[in-house]
Amino acid sequence: MKLRHALLGLGLVSVSLQALADDIIRTSPQIELRAGYKGYPEFEECAWMKEYPAHLVEYAKGQVELTDASLDTVPGRTLRVRIMHMRTADGGGFSGPKWAMIRAELYEDGKLIGQYQPYRRTMTMFRDGCSSLSKISDALAADTATWLRRGDFKIEYADDQAAIEIGPEEDVPPIQ
Repeated sequence: MKLRHALLGLGLVSVSLQALADDIIRTSPQIELRAGYKGYPEFEECAWMKEYPAHLVEYAKGQVELTDASLDTVPGRTLRVRIMHMRTADGGGFSGPKWAMIRAELYEDGKLIGQYQPYRRTMTMFRDGCSSLSKISDALAADTATWLRRGDFKIEYADDQAAIEIGPEEDVPPIQ
């Protein structure tokens, strides 16, 4: 009888672990620019396109994994992330605020089920453009991981090239 209960328990654990594995969201190890957007020249010198996915995996705590496979061919849940707009420059606080907006799109078996478009900015002194973008990517990854955990997915931008709206500064959480 005890052996039967132990085997039943192991079976339930196995099914539960498989269900958890099926809920893993896979994303690319590098985010891309939206179609037609070039970014700033300094942008190409920065590594933040790879930093964001690494931070996202860290903040998602097992919910997100990186894959080198084309997301179009990956079954289950996939997250496609694009840089919608950004501004960076060297010169610390003297060159004005640095900011970025991304769009994260969550797909399940190829069907779009949710979109999220966070915006973050920083105005720190004595920081170059790349280190500011690194700080911003960290904050955007934390925001995206929180959105994924919340699970309140909805499609907000039916048109892929929907207008990019940047809200009032008081709506943007500050980065310290």
